[in-house]
Amino acid sequence: MAESRAVSQKTWVILNNLYKGAISFEVSASGPCLSQPLMEEWGVRDAVLARLVWDAKGCLTPQSAEQFNLKYWYRPQAQLLTLLFPTDAISPQQNGVSTSRWDDGINALFINYRLDADNSQAQYDWERSGTDATLSLDNGLNVGPWRLRYQNTFWHEKEGQHGSYTNAMSLWRSITPLRSRVTLGDGNTSSNMFDSLAFRGASLASDEAMYPDSWRPYSPWINGYARTEAEVTIHQNGVRVYRIHVPPGPFTIRDFYPPDPDGNLELTVQESDGTERTRLLPYSSMPNLVHHGLFSYELAAGRYKPFHGIDRDKDRFWQSTFSWGVAPQVTVFAGLQQGEHYFSQVAGFGANIGRWGAFSADVSAARYTQEAETQRGKVWRLRYAKAFFTTETSLTAQLQWYPRNERYRSLEEKITRAELLRYGWDDDVTRRALRGQLELNQNLGEDASLSLSWHGLKSREPDAGSMGMTLSLDATLQNVDVSLYGGYERYGKNPDETTVGINISVPLSLWGTTSNVGYITELASRGEDSHGVNVYGSALSDYSLRYDLQATHTLHRNDELSASLGYQYNAGELNLSMVRGGTRRDYHADTSGSILVHAGGVTLGQQLGSTAALVDVPDSPGIGFYNQFGSTTNARGELLVSYLTPWRVNRITADSLSLPENTALDVTELESVPTDGAIVLLRFPQPVTD
Repeated sequence: MAESRAVSQKTWVILNNLYKGAISFEVSASGPCLSQPLMEEWGVRDAVLARLVWDAKGCLTPQSAEQFNLKYWYRPQAQLLTLLFPTDAISPQQNGVSTSRWDDGINALFINYRLDADNSQAQYDWERSGTDATLSLDNGLNVGPWRLRYQNTFWHEKEGQHGSYTNAMSLWRSITPLRSRVTLGDGNTSSNMFDSLAFRGASLASDEAMYPDSWRPYSPWINGYARTEAEVTIHQNGVRVYRIHVPPGPFTIRDFYPPDPDGNLELTVQESDGTERTRLLPYSSMPNLVHHGLFSYELAAGRYKPFHGIDRDKDRFWQSTFSWGVAPQVTVFAGLQQGEHYFSQVAGFGANIGRWGAFSADVSAARYTQEAETQRGKVWRLRYAKAFFTTETSLTAQLQWYPRNERYRSLEEKITRAELLRYGWDDDVTRRALRGQLELNQNLGEDASLSLSWHGLKSREPDAGSMGMTLSLDATLQNVDVSLYGGYERYGKNPDETTVGINISVPLSLWGTTSNVGYITELASRGEDSHGVNVYGSALSDYSLRYDLQATHTLHRNDELSASLGYQYNAGELNLSMVRGGTRRDYHADTSGSILVHAGGVTLGQQLGSTAALVDVPDSPGIGFYNQFGSTTNARGELLVSYLTPWRVNRITADSLSLPENTALDVTELESVPTDGAIVLLRFPQPVTD
């Protein structure tokens, strides 16, 4: 009897109820070929692999699988392979991904560049006219797991002054056995216990992103609505930190963990027709909790790094913090911080109290010398977070209490006060009594959400406190986007300020493009009321061209007209804008992109994120990939894809409709699990002609 011929085909794999991706391997009449490399990728322990038996083709024999209780079921109609292995045969998994899949990427040198030019034309001599220009460079070198980063800026002002400065420089790598990251050079300490501090020195800290999501105690819920199949992105501190694709209708993101515990989030929904909506989400620190048995730590030492252009002594400091999950729902944490004539310590605990949420409580005590006097002070802090599943509500709160007759200062407050005294100024931080923060996000049905943010400071000095509150309501009513917002600010003895506004956006078809017409109005108690109308949208088949025309009327001021145009292409992005109002005309232009030097040559692309991919479809220009607006493979078949999520499975999918007629790709989707900062190589097979 002739032996059945094995064929290679794409099969969906599930191992111990965890999805492992779509993998191409040989399948014969006797079943799929489970090779040793595949078993290694799935996390089978080396001790087990050494005892398994493989046939002449390198496939696991049925007898060996039965001996070690390695069970599998293959359904050829569904192209689904289900495996059930003993748990003691599998090495530890991270985020449902075998650690063997972590990819440090290729050795490469890259440059992210952005050139900005601003030209002002004024009618009167006393108004500034001329051109300012800035070139910002973000340079990087990857060698194995090591990452070298150098950011610098060149500038030229209209008066003729020019110069350059270094923003940051660092060398770092992830230490996977320790689930940590070591950094030499410029960095920022964590704000989990002490206030975050910019410094130049060295640090070794746990990287929570390397642990499974199920080990992380809390994530804020983010609600929204998509009219079509859409790409949802989240930015924090100007950096893209999350991306997901959602179907039409309401969506709720429950698995997002912001990398910075303090820093507002910017949510952008980009519809399949190219239109975008962006809104700001308040976000503050979560309770300091870690998984049971996990020991999280940070060690840092160096010199305080002030902002560029500030002439200040760079004080030496060191700090050490740790968090330990001593019980299934309980964490204890503590830390020490030492600066020049400064010492602080913190201790506390956190608990997950089930359906009531999670909280942490801690106390910080500081002792420092300033103006030849020794000062002491404490601050007590309580943090709370809760996601209410039944009502789709996300709530976080924080309260700090400063005891009377004490003069607590953080290390940065102690350092910066010396600068204030130099100019005869003083701050009021030692007169603080209470500081509070509250963030609430509420989903209202299928296509509306409510966001509330409140912060307040009570001072023991009369009329010296402050309070602020913002409230926003976002809704979609029959494809019409409506946003209502209001704000209130009070600071010291200054008059209160109240702001309310509305933003309405209606989709329409204009000039054969996807467009929206919007109306914006804002009423301010202390400022000037303004009203505006704009037309914006996108054009071209891949929505790579964006435009915006706007007219604004402000009471007691000149009317203003503005126009902007943006274009994304393979090698970068170009933006042009013009504003005309009163006696001035302001013009702006910027271009940005990246240059990647690697073993295969030089590749140009749009700006690279911290983790990226070099996609290669040999000798196949013009192939597009989903959610890569304005980008297709170059003449060699290469494309740079940015903003991959480190330590997670990233899937890059080719757009089959962009292939030439009568050609096809045997594999249209590849997966990668990059380490932080990696540039991974994803090589597709060459398209075949039917």
